[in-house]
Amino acid sequence: MMNMSREVRVLLVEDSPTDALLIEEALTDVLDFQHRLVRANRLSDALDCIQSAQFDIVLLDLGLPDAQGIGTFRALNQHAADLPVLVLTGLEDTSVGLRAIQEGAQDYLSKRDINSSELGRAIRYAIERHHIAMALKESEERFQLAVRGASAGLWDWNPQSGAVYLSPQFKEIVGYEADELPNDSHLILDLIHPDDIETVRTQLAAHLAQKYAYEIEYRIRAKTGEYRWVHARGQALWNQAGEAYRMVGWIIDVTERRLADEALRASREELKRLSVSIQRAREDEKTRIARELHDDLGQQLAALKIECAKNGSLGRDHGTTKERADMSTIYALIDQLVVSVRRIATDLRPAMLDDLGLLPAIEWFIERFSSRYEISVDAQIDAEDIHFNQDSSTAVFRIVQEALTNVARHAHATQVTLEITRSEPYCIVRIVDNGRGCRSDIRPSPTSFGLIGMRERVAALSGDLTIQTAPGRGFALTIMLPLSVVEAGSA
Repeated sequence: MMNMSREVRVLLVEDSPTDALLIEEALTDVLDFQHRLVRANRLSDALDCIQSAQFDIVLLDLGLPDAQGIGTFRALNQHAADLPVLVLTGLEDTSVGLRAIQEGAQDYLSKRDINSSELGRAIRYAIERHHIAMALKESEERFQLAVRGASAGLWDWNPQSGAVYLSPQFKEIVGYEADELPNDSHLILDLIHPDDIETVRTQLAAHLAQKYAYEIEYRIRAKTGEYRWVHARGQALWNQAGEAYRMVGWIIDVTERRLADEALRASREELKRLSVSIQRAREDEKTRIARELHDDLGQQLAALKIECAKNGSLGRDHGTTKERADMSTIYALIDQLVVSVRRIATDLRPAMLDDLGLLPAIEWFIERFSSRYEISVDAQIDAEDIHFNQDSSTAVFRIVQEALTNVARHAHATQVTLEITRSEPYCIVRIVDNGRGCRSDIRPSPTSFGLIGMRERVAALSGDLTIQTAPGRGFALTIMLPLSVVEAGSA
């Protein structure tokens, strides 16, 4: 409520001296509040007064020398919409006064019937109603800004009649223009996914009957036919009989978040399967290495046994030239055995990283890869000025190793291009093959260890991995690693 104990500033716009005197006298007799009156004879003078001083209310005569009828109010309201206006009319017909109220005036009074009591009441009510209207307008504007900023779609539903209002933002979320989707509650329910409709109905009934909170996520069919996930909240109003007569709420599109959650859940399940597979693969790798060691050792020791049997000299003093030659043959066989063991051991660590450095090691691996799989590799490596630290050099070597191995196993490619370049502020690794490719929306299978391993290594270096592929167009992997991480702590 307005504090009427302070002085009320009144602007009287009246060209008739007689009418102005009657109004001034009536104001003098008002006991509810003190007032300060300023008078203007013309509309233009009134607008000047409003520009130069503040007023609480305007008493406006609609018949002025420079303005007549409803146009007088319109002109004033256009320039001073934040001021309450009390229209004064000398006409017995109330139609002009009523029309002014319809267009924003707070009230109207006939100058023939003005008295202090009626005038004081009209001024108090006009100021109070105007303040309430302005507060409501500000609240609505604040709410609309908040809703638009949150990209929310409003809905307003009458549970008794079924009438519903859908805001333009609501229709936009489901892909419709503002004039396309009818305000029909049954139609909205029909758009909800069949698997979600019963849950929505149950929660809605619980809210209306038992006043449980209504907050739910469900899928709704868009204009394109696809389903979008929305997060919905609502609040009903109940009459004294406990019957809901209105419910207002909003929806927010959460499709991207739901898809991300599902992808994360799938990734976690995939990682669990991967962990089990890796353990199994490790056991298989141990078995393979043991088998190869056993085979090589068996072959070499068998040859050694044959040589020893030939000369019968094992464990004797080898003083003759022939015996020394025989022992040289045995030592040569032992050397071959050592080479075999070393060859198998190279499968267990990044090849010669410690001895050669990253780039020579990659070139060494490419040479072995090309000869083994008969796949041409065009290596364009101009990153000698990148100072890889131990972790990043191991990760980049493994990424290249895993990428080329995947090409050999899955791509059916004949040629690969490998690029490692420095492009501030990134180290860029790019591997492109001319293989069969696949659809870009196909996710790697749980057995695609190489791609998953590459993603983990890239993520560990705070990098980014992108894949471009299409049927018959091969694969293109682009990895961007921040130099600040790749070179961190390096000498």
